[in-house]
Amino acid sequence: MAKAQRNRTRRGGRTLPAGPGGLPGPSGPSGQGGPRDPHLPEFSQRQADALTAHAAEAVRSRGYRAKDCGTHLAVTGGPFTGPGAQLGFSTIAREAGRLPEAEWGAMVAAVVTQILDVAVHGCRTRGGLGYAGQALRERLFPRFVAPERMPPGQLAEAHTYARHVGGLPLILALRHDQASLYLADDHLAKAGAPDAAWAAAESNLFAAGLGRGEAVVREGTAVLLLESDHPRQASWMAYPERLMDHFGIEPGPLGVLFSVPALRMIAFTVTEDSVSSEGIRSMLELNAVLAQDEVAPLSPHVYWWRPGAPMQQATAWEDGAVVVSAPAELVRLLGGQDGSQDGRAVA
Repeated sequence: MAKAQRNRTRRGGRTLPAGPGGLPGPSGPSGQGGPRDPHLPEFSQRQADALTAHAAEAVRSRGYRAKDCGTHLAVTGGPFTGPGAQLGFSTIAREAGRLPEAEWGAMVAAVVTQILDVAVHGCRTRGGLGYAGQALRERLFPRFVAPERMPPGQLAEAHTYARHVGGLPLILALRHDQASLYLADDHLAKAGAPDAAWAAAESNLFAAGLGRGEAVVREGTAVLLLESDHPRQASWMAYPERLMDHFGIEPGPLGVLFSVPALRMIAFTVTEDSVSSEGIRSMLELNAVLAQDEVAPLSPHVYWWRPGAPMQQATAWEDGAVVVSAPAELVRLLGGQDGSQDGRAVA
């Protein structure tokens, strides 16, 4: 069963259960039970350990070192100097969900070989990418970076061109087979300067279109979920006007609530008649449901946008949990009805 199909089955069609107590738990491949792995929640701990061991063995068979960092393997040795390269499990987990365990070893070896070949090519090619000019521009796409996947220092030092959308960094990436290579500052000249690189990446995103759409409902809130197998899907949140135009939607002053639970997902609901902390909280809970089995989660937050205004977070971390914390502009629309305090509405 494909990933999107598994998600739809787990969500029970088009209506999600109400309240955290009714949230469905991960079932794992082939319906196997046992404790879930914290980093690969679709799998039991034993299965996740097996996939990690297969990946580490495949890395070492190429003559490199592999260190298990939980969410990824750190690959060092040869061209991978310093902290090394990160080998994530998103592709491996997706393919493993489609195969019996007996075939995992060969599959993981093939995926790791392909990813390492691309990475080594990037390290050894002048400029680090292997493409330049039009050949590079036609392969670019904008991609969000989960904060935990790139230290702030690295982002500030090597990706000064990055844009921020509701606090999420958006950079340019190059897709090659199953791997994505991030563009650093010194790569931009090969694409014809920053403006040309961004324009090409945005054009590629729009030309690729949107993924599979599904309407889901939670506690009376209707949400449109768009899923794809490509990590560019969430990037549409950086272009809300274009997304609304695609669906022929004209948002009113109450705007739109967005979430990007994973790189391959974006969800939104248009707040036509009213907006409340309960509606934001409902979207927040939905975001948690969608992200719980993803191997490449992006953001736990809900975002709010309306025409003419920037994308803003409508939630924040507080005492180790994500709670409703609306921006001042949204608080004014809420009219203080949801317990506004010091310019924000809290859960």
